[in-house]
Amino acid sequence: MADVSHERHGVPLEAYELTRRDHASQKSSDQIRDAVNKQMEKWQAEEEADPKLREQRNAHRKKGLEMLGAFKNPDHQIMRWRVRLYCGHIVEKKRHCTMANPRMHGSSSMRCPDCGKDPSDIVAYEPLGLVAEPPNPRKPPAQAPKSNRLTRTQLEQRIAALEAENTRLKTAQGS
Repeated sequence: MADVSHERHGVPLEAYELTRRDHASQKSSDQIRDAVNKQMEKWQAEEEADPKLREQRNAHRKKGLEMLGAFKNPDHQIMRWRVRLYCGHIVEKKRHCTMANPRMHGSSSMRCPDCGKDPSDIVAYEPLGLVAEPPNPRKPPAQAPKSNRLTRTQLEQRIAALEAENTRLKTAQGS
């Protein structure tokens, strides 16, 4: 796994003044939530009008959830983060250790477990460490005991014997 330099932004446990960027990002998250809710309402209306479509979508949802649930990253690949949310609450989040910060890959906001604001953007964060220590790397194969090793003199004798055999074969081949 590649080494990742985990970033920090602000200090979640200290006082934090929301910036214009934080307000703009939260507004964007709220707009995305509203658009998704409108789409969900449209899909629900389609499903109410067509029970067969509802069954198909439910089967797809179930299969997707089963696929997601079937894979679990080992704890030594999960980074713990302390994050401050837009609403002001401080929580711990977990992300895969290859993510340099907890806002990457569509994870810039979450539902606040304290006040329920959904979405609440992550405005400050710091890495806390892996959930578990990585397992010990594989040990190199054990070397043969020294008693089985040839000495320098023995190796030189073996080389001389092989060179003599090589010369003999070349002469025999030339005749």
